[in-house]
Amino acid sequence: MQKITYISALSFIVISCSFQPQPINSKASNPLSINFEVHHNILIVEAYVNDKWAKFIVDTGASTSILDFNQFKKYDFTYHRELAYGLTSFGGKSALMKTSPVTFHLKGLESIAVYRFSASDLSGMNRILAKDNQKVLGILGSDFLLNHRAIIDYSQNKIVLNYLSQ
Repeated sequence: MQKITYISALSFIVISCSFQPQPINSKASNPLSINFEVHHNILIVEAYVNDKWAKFIVDTGASTSILDFNQFKKYDFTYHRELAYGLTSFGGKSALMKTSPVTFHLKGLESIAVYRFSASDLSGMNRILAKDNQKVLGILGSDFLLNHRAIIDYSQNKIVLNYLSQ
């Protein structure tokens, strides 16, 4: 019962409509496999955003992928409100913004894509993860996972991505 509560607390639910982080362009081959770490039953992958290393939570319960707007200077992106969308999470309700296009690729893959993520305040998430000396830039949600037909192999700590043709 405690695990279910903990996982639910980390999942984001979008009140209105979620933004889809569709690749603007992509250089990818089929399929691609990446490793993940597990910290307190939370899957974490390493990636590069605008050529800077970062960590992301893989959250199948999150309907949209998000970057933490508190880290916009370090990772060289901007964000703005396009429409009045919001999200509800363990930290309460907050605004959901849209980022400028960022280059994105997962560690260990040569595939590079340009995405426009949603952006929100993930400081509450990072306070929880700080107890395990972890900090994340964002969340890869089901929009990303579904778009890339992801298969999560928990026994091998791998995620297989099957990129859709552009």
